[in-house]
Amino acid sequence: MNDWLDRLRLAAVSTAIIAIMISLVPASGADLLPAPPSAVYPAPAPPMLAPAANFYDPYRTEARFGVFAHGVGGIEKGSLDLNPELVFPRLPFGQTEWWSVFVPRPHLGALINLGGRTSAYYAGALWSFPLPHRFFAELFVDGAGHNGSLDGSVPGHAALGCPVLFNVGGSVGYSFDPHWSVMLTFDHLSNGKHVFGTRCEGAGSNTPNPGLNDYGARVGYAF
Repeated sequence: MNDWLDRLRLAAVSTAIIAIMISLVPASGADLLPAPPSAVYPAPAPPMLAPAANFYDPYRTEARFGVFAHGVGGIEKGSLDLNPELVFPRLPFGQTEWWSVFVPRPHLGALINLGGRTSAYYAGALWSFPLPHRFFAELFVDGAGHNGSLDGSVPGHAALGCPVLFNVGGSVGYSFDPHWSVMLTFDHLSNGKHVFGTRCEGAGSNTPNPGLNDYGARVGYAF
C-alpha cells in the first residue's frame, strides 16, 4: 500500500514540475526572440543644419544685386550706384586640395550711377574664403571701362586719367542658407598711377588720380 502512495506522490510531483516548465516555455522563448530594431538601435536624430563652410559654395554660379554710395570722400560724392553682378564657379583646379581657396572665380558686373556721374563696367577675378559661423570673405581684381572724365574738365567728375582702369576691392558676407547671402562691399576704381605707375596716352596721362571709392550692400543668390 505504501508503495502505491509513494508512486502517486512521485507522479503528482513530476506532473507539477512538468506543468511549471511548460508554463515557463513561452515566456523564455519570447525572451530569446530578437528585440525589435527600435529597442536595440534608437531612432536616428533629425538631420542637423549644414556646416557653416558648406553654405557658401564657390563652385556654383551666383547672381548679385546691390546699391553703393558713389565716390565717397571725393568730388563725385552724393550719388548712388546700382551694382548688378554675375559670379561664375571657381575654376576647376585642385578642387580637393587645400590650396583651392586661392583659385579665382571669374566675375563681371557694372556700377550704374543714378546721379549723372561716372558709371563703369568691369570683369576679372574674385577669390572666396569661407569663415566660421556662415560668414565669408572675398577679394577681387578687375579691369574696368567707364564713361567719366579723364582730366577732370567735366564739372562734378573726377579726373580718372585713363579710359581703362583697375577695379579692386573686397566683401564680407553672411550666408542665410545654401542659396541666399548678403554682403558689405568696398569697391575702388582707379588708374593705379600711385601704386603701379600706370601711364595713359593722350588726355589725362599726367593727371593725378584719386580714383572713386564706393561702399555698399548686396544680396546674392547662388544656383
